[in-house]
Amino acid sequence: MEKAFEIQRQARDNAKTIHSYLTDLQNWETEMKRKEAAINGEFEQVLPPVRSKQKREKQGLRKKRADRITSSDYGAWEKFDVEKACVEVDMADIGPVSLDSKKSMDAKKEKLREEAQYEKNRGNTFVKREKWDEAIVCYNRAIELVKDDAIYYANRALCHLMKDSLHQAISDCNEALKLDPNYVKAYQRRASASEKLGSLRAASQDLQEVIRLEPHNNAARKQLEDIKKRMGTKGMKSKSSPISESKSFIPPNNYKPKIIELPDEPSKEERELEKWKDGVGEDINVIKPVKKPPHLRSKRALKNVPIQEIPLGRIDKNTTETDKTVEEVNSKLTELCKPDPPESNKLLSDVLTTEKVENLTAPHNSVQFTSEWKYLKNKIGARGDYLSIIDPEKLPAIFANALESDILSEILQTLHQDIQKFTKKSVSEYLLALSKVKRFSTLTLFLTRDDKEIIRKLLVHCEKEEKLTTGEIAELMELYEV
Repeated sequence: MEKAFEIQRQARDNAKTIHSYLTDLQNWETEMKRKEAAINGEFEQVLPPVRSKQKREKQGLRKKRADRITSSDYGAWEKFDVEKACVEVDMADIGPVSLDSKKSMDAKKEKLREEAQYEKNRGNTFVKREKWDEAIVCYNRAIELVKDDAIYYANRALCHLMKDSLHQAISDCNEALKLDPNYVKAYQRRASASEKLGSLRAASQDLQEVIRLEPHNNAARKQLEDIKKRMGTKGMKSKSSPISESKSFIPPNNYKPKIIELPDEPSKEERELEKWKDGVGEDINVIKPVKKPPHLRSKRALKNVPIQEIPLGRIDKNTTETDKTVEEVNSKLTELCKPDPPESNKLLSDVLTTEKVENLTAPHNSVQFTSEWKYLKNKIGARGDYLSIIDPEKLPAIFANALESDILSEILQTLHQDIQKFTKKSVSEYLLALSKVKRFSTLTLFLTRDDKEIIRKLLVHCEKEEKLTTGEIAELMELYEV
């Protein structure tokens, strides 16, 4: 019996110990959060709990519910101050500021300055090792943390000066002098950068300011004397200016003018090589590449042309069909390129419209179809021939989702104009295949009255000539929304 009481007492003591430990841990967590918020500037007010807090919260909720404006009270909504309500919500989110706000702000600034100083020291270490890029990264971080310290800008200017980034060095020196107008190192570094850029007058002014601030600066005096010698007497004119250079330049005794040697004439071997390239003295035709701008080049697909190699200087009497074809093409191009006589007003487009297009191949995708379709635009009957060699069942795969409304209209017009060419493959097969293309229902929205009239005529042809049933005609009319 006593052992049972002993076990209960021990369990009770263990529970109290754990409870006190958890309470201390929770208090420590709350204190750490408060300190962290104070460092980051997010201040919170830590006050002891108020008695009957739950009752007051309930009363506040009831009061808020009572103050709510009903949706049907339009007069109250007109008088409602939206800006004031937004300010109250923002203040409720921020909460009251603690009494130690000034101290925490100062602590935050001090912490930022410590981190910036640490980055500056790292940058100085890299400068001693002549690692300018790494030093610039460190000084950039220091400037991001503390923007009102002239030392960081001047140190970064030194790195840019050593890397010959002279304009950036001058910019950093200007920022440093805005923060500290008496910063001697900033004047010296800006003077060095200006001297390298050829702005001797600006460099001399900065060095004079350095000597005014530090009369015993011998390095600045020596640099200023060198600049004055370069500028001329009393430093009134800059050596870099073109006027002073033209007047003050006196050639020395051993001066020799610069002679520019012209390239030699091509040698005999080079001339012979050029003649060989052009085929001079050979009974052959040298084919040279044709240079055309992109908008004048052909859009047709490339074809394989067999090429037979013939030794240079020999002529094969047994000319092949390929050679004849090349000769015919060359003769045609020569005739087309000849200038027309003044009395002739015949256009090239008129020639193309009467020419019969041969060797047409069925396309495999929408890009090939579109390029060939545009190429055959001005050729009479060519589009009908091209469309007749395409298997209607492959049209959905060829177009996929790339069929445009204008192309669809042109296909319908071609079917109507060259309807006699579609005997082996009926017109109804083309109409049904086009309706299976993706986004076809969207394309029907862009059909014009003329397009729909052509569709009606095609359906009449399908009914009379191709013997389509009434149901099939009704299905096509529903698909094309006629």
